[in-house]
Amino acid sequence: MAMRIKPSPNTPQKIQLQHISHVFLRHIDPEKFLAFAKDFGFVEEARDGEAVYLRGYGVDPYCYVVLPSTTGEKQFEGGAFTVKSREDLEKAMKLPGATHKDLSHLPGGGEIVCVSSPSGGKMHLVWGQEPRAAPAKEPSAQVQHLGPYNLPFHKDRKGEFQRFQAGPAMVHKVGHYGYISSAFDEDLAFYLDNFNLTPSDILFEPSMPDLDVLAFLHIDLGSEFTDHHTLFMQRAAPGQKTAMHHCSFEVADFDTQLIGHQWLADKGYTSVWGVGRHILGSQIFDYWKDPSGFKIEHYADGDVVNDKTPTSRQAAGPDTLSIWGPPLPANFGDSS
Repeated sequence: MAMRIKPSPNTPQKIQLQHISHVFLRHIDPEKFLAFAKDFGFVEEARDGEAVYLRGYGVDPYCYVVLPSTTGEKQFEGGAFTVKSREDLEKAMKLPGATHKDLSHLPGGGEIVCVSSPSGGKMHLVWGQEPRAAPAKEPSAQVQHLGPYNLPFHKDRKGEFQRFQAGPAMVHKVGHYGYISSAFDEDLAFYLDNFNLTPSDILFEPSMPDLDVLAFLHIDLGSEFTDHHTLFMQRAAPGQKTAMHHCSFEVADFDTQLIGHQWLADKGYTSVWGVGRHILGSQIFDYWKDPSGFKIEHYADGDVVNDKTPTSRQAAGPDTLSIWGPPLPANFGDSS
């Protein structure tokens, strides 16, 4: 019987994740997606056979790996996380069904281990990857000049002007991904027991207070602050299969998001939900549907947490999702 999610404190025995690195997705028409990706704010970094490696302007060598479909259908192939040490990679190699690959021929190099959760969701662990040099300042395709923000009683921008131009919302990094699990309790146990992941917020079914239906998980780095959630999981409805819900990428700020939203709208792409402000995690969100049908999000201004941040638990419902923005689409809870 499904029960409440139990606390799972970090221990040295767990595989120590450092941060989310990239995601893998298979597309029916990769070149059509790549045109969208450019308008979404990705930069093509490399190609290796049929795989295309896209990056943001952050330190990760790539944050999105585009793969062709092998079945005629789109497919999410999991998210990748860097691990703290080679020892952590060796721990991952001992998990059932783990496979290992060398990445020395790809940007950043390193090596990777792929594992699967009980429902079949893939997770990748990366070690030895060399980061890109961090930019000296936040780059933007849209900002011509950006000064301080003038507040009602504090006008710090004097005699200078905010100036922008049209363009994509440049991606900084992958922030999180989430999926709907047909084995929610078993999958959560897999992630919480084997990795330094822990809940930031938990939602339960209002009519069944002991039935947890969604968990936002962050990487436990002790006193170091980290994103409010890097992985979220939603309990599948009866008969619903395990599938990705969406993946999400950080952009610099609200102006960048709105200019990027207008850019995508003018190109004729399909908006799913946004722009709005989440409650749990606080992100300013903007969800789109890519040409393959995957949901993909720009976000800005997300919360960060550490081991002193208490886990919140509350009833699920529309009021937990946004404080402002367009009405929640009726099918938003469906998989991509």
